[in-house]
Amino acid sequence: LKDSRFQLVNFSDNELRVSLSNVSLSDEGRYVCQLYTDPPQEAYADITVLVPPGSPIIESQEDVVSEGNETELTCLSMGSKPAASIRWMKGEDELTGW
Repeated sequence: LKDSRFQLVNFSDNELRVSLSNVSLSDEGRYVCQLYTDPPQEAYADITVLVPPGSPIIESQEDVVSEGNETELTCLSMGSKPAASIRWMKGEDELTGW
């Protein structure tokens, strides 16, 4: 791999170890270690990259609502993998019924 984020950690007769810095989603996938014997042998490692959610953002149609009227609140959490689990709370009580 021609990527400066990969560094050779150890190279010996029985071990080839590399490290990857600054991992990103694009690094997710299958990696192959090949042993040049007759016949050649391979081992695989499937790497999954997890991304923590960003801070939630709340959007509101209005800041002040008259009693009896309706308003809408939106909570967004961007860029996480797996997708963030979002729930609404009012005080200590979870809002349900969706």
